[in-house]
Amino acid sequence: MIDFEDIRSRTTTAKGYVEALSDKDKDLVLEAYDEYRINEKVVEELRGIMERMRIVVFSAPWCGDCKRAMPVMLHLEEMLGIEFMVFGSIKTAPLDPNKQWAVPPSPPEINDWGVKAIPWFVFFDDSGKEVGILIEKPRVKDTLEEEILHILKS
Repeated sequence: MIDFEDIRSRTTTAKGYVEALSDKDKDLVLEAYDEYRINEKVVEELRGIMERMRIVVFSAPWCGDCKRAMPVMLHLEEMLGIEFMVFGSIKTAPLDPNKQWAVPPSPPEINDWGVKAIPWFVFFDDSGKEVGILIEKPRVKDTLEEEILHILKS
């Protein structure tokens, strides 16, 4: 069973994650946020689905795909009133050939859940059952929000 209260206490929201970025990274993400035109039809379809979801995200400021995902996450948090639980201090273990991630500062869940690349989104229903995973970037659809909808409807 997933202890979401424990995870929530060790994570931040997408907004909190962006606010904690260095000025340069924050400016890049916020500029992309301002320029991004989210697919509002997809957001409406997600509205009923995502309000019952719990979403845990593994991310890092050094990750380009994470920077590209963050503006969409900000829009979804605002438009849907949902909360992403973001582990934002992911570090690799480059000097240890037997480990991909440095734990700590990365959370133990990164290994326990088999994370191989970031951003890594895990979607749980309100009972704690895993219902989908999105790895890095959209693979089937054109946008992150469309990919999330595709995963949650599958």
